[in-house]
Amino acid sequence: MRLGEVIPASLLLVLSAAVFLDTRHLEFFDGIPGPAFLPVWLAIAGCVLFVLRLLEARRLPVSGGAEWPDRGGLRRVILTFAGLVVIPLVAPAIGMLAAIVLFMVFLLIVVLRQRPGPSLLTVAVTAGVVYGIFVLWLGIALPKGFLGI
Repeated sequence: MRLGEVIPASLLLVLSAAVFLDTRHLEFFDGIPGPAFLPVWLAIAGCVLFVLRLLEARRLPVSGGAEWPDRGGLRRVILTFAGLVVIPLVAPAIGMLAAIVLFMVFLLIVVLRQRPGPSLLTVAVTAGVVYGIFVLWLGIALPKGFLGI
């Protein structure tokens, strides 16, 4: 097991513990999800990912140096980062759901170069699930932009 595999996993564990400890005084659930609901589940997911990452790192052979992305991989990294920077900037103007849809379309079609048909179906289903969970089920009003979405 390489140190380069253990350090990021350990940082995830520390971050998960910090999120959990910082929100433990908040209400978790009182008929509806409280302010600690998402942070607690994120902390649990981080701990599970930490364990899975360590188990995976134990199976990997110890190799020489770091593996850097090739030219195509570097392009995907830069485009994904650009999307992550742009989406929060445009979300107040166009709305959260529209921003999520645009980001997913950008990732699937532009960055990953997937076929448009299955990609748009995936985006539609994901947007429907997000809307169903947050707006219909939990009653959370997502930020709306000039489109009213």
